[in-house]
Amino acid sequence: MDRPRVFEVANEAKTDVRTAMAALRRLGVEVAGPTVRIDGDVAAQLRMSLGRPPTAATVPAPPADVPASKLPRPTAPRPPRPTERPTKRPKSRQQGILRPEHAEAVKALIPSLYAALESVGSGSLPDSPLVVFHDGEAHPHYGVRTLGGDSWRPPAGSGLSMNTLLNPLRALDRRYVAKGWTPPNVAIAIDVTRRRAWHGRSLAAVRKNETGHFDPVTLRALALASTGEAPRLARRAQLFAPSHVPFLRDGISSPGDRPEETFLLHEELLRLAVDSLDGDEQLDPTPVHINGLWTFARPVIMRRPDGSDRHVRAVWYRQGQVVWRMRTYAAGVGNDPKEVGERLVGTLPFVAVWDEDRPEQKLLAAVWALMAQGGVTESERDAGSQDGHAGALPHESLVVVRVKAGTDHAKAYRADEGVPGESRPAWSVRGHWRKQPYPSLGYDEAGDPVTKLIWIASYTKGDEAVGAVADDKVISIHV
Repeated sequence: MDRPRVFEVANEAKTDVRTAMAALRRLGVEVAGPTVRIDGDVAAQLRMSLGRPPTAATVPAPPADVPASKLPRPTAPRPPRPTERPTKRPKSRQQGILRPEHAEAVKALIPSLYAALESVGSGSLPDSPLVVFHDGEAHPHYGVRTLGGDSWRPPAGSGLSMNTLLNPLRALDRRYVAKGWTPPNVAIAIDVTRRRAWHGRSLAAVRKNETGHFDPVTLRALALASTGEAPRLARRAQLFAPSHVPFLRDGISSPGDRPEETFLLHEELLRLAVDSLDGDEQLDPTPVHINGLWTFARPVIMRRPDGSDRHVRAVWYRQGQVVWRMRTYAAGVGNDPKEVGERLVGTLPFVAVWDEDRPEQKLLAAVWALMAQGGVTESERDAGSQDGHAGALPHESLVVVRVKAGTDHAKAYRADEGVPGESRPAWSVRGHWRKQPYPSLGYDEAGDPVTKLIWIASYTKGDEAVGAVADDKVISIHV
């Protein structure tokens, strides 16, 4: 009696080894893998389970003392009737829930999984995205891992259980099991910190990140992070003064569509905003104005997806009751503005896409976050900038925004209070975003204080003469 390997029986039955392994488990037989040899009687049962008759090698030979006349005569197989069609065994991964339907069903699980993980609180989650998976060859078949492959379980007292995360996948797989088919593997990656999610067929697939990102709440498609350059300041371009802005504003406006407020961002604030985008912290601030034209004292160079540059002088952000829009413009002193780049639009609330293909969203998010944080910026209304321009209204006066004088930020970025940012001493620590807990804002469901991303000013590590090291200077938020 032969002892075939599991994959050999699977090949005979024209099926995959995963289905054969599952059939063995239903027969109560546990083997280490598809290359293991199995006994002949087990092989015969496996063939029958897979819809194949026992092979000639598994049929016992007749005793030698039995005359040939006593042996049963082989019967020829009955030819199929004209109306009959040979039946084909359905492929387990292409029947019932088809691939596109399965992908949509997996995608529909993301909002509930994201809400469950978000309820734990950011302080209890790892820095890496979490992957909720089903793998038929892993033990156990269902689980949660970090993107690096480490196992993860909800912390005690968080109110979240593993069953809450895994039961939706089990329920989806029951639709396959009920028909005797093997459920496909699936891995759902969720990044709570950056509010992104994506899925694939394995942990390796989600690491490659080839399927695209989704917003885990709205399921809106998000662009993949690009390796292109971040926005940078055109330091030698023409410098816009307040008197230059009304001409730009009037040039992009129409009688029924014009900005309600115009801002001129000083060069020093633009340097700070561009520097703050050096990391990967995703900012999600509330827009400072729902219909504002954000003009840059010097253009900001933004890289297009095709690798070419566009020099952006202004960004017009406007939102209504349902949607928001964003347009970018190039302009020189005394020249008519020209719209550059793709017109962006989305549904509210506005959430900046955090990749290099939408740099205007990142830059505005940084400016808004810095303006919302107390002690970083200061604003001055320049009402005289509208003199001599027909149609200008009082509420369209210009607001000039710059780094606040007398602060640690000013020492790093304002030329009138120290050395500009690019010429900092070697022992100066560059500014950075940091999650700051604020008990005054309340606590999350895990009992951790609510946190906010705040910008930490550049500071020196200490006096070179005495070697003293100073602590971080934390800029407070007024709420």
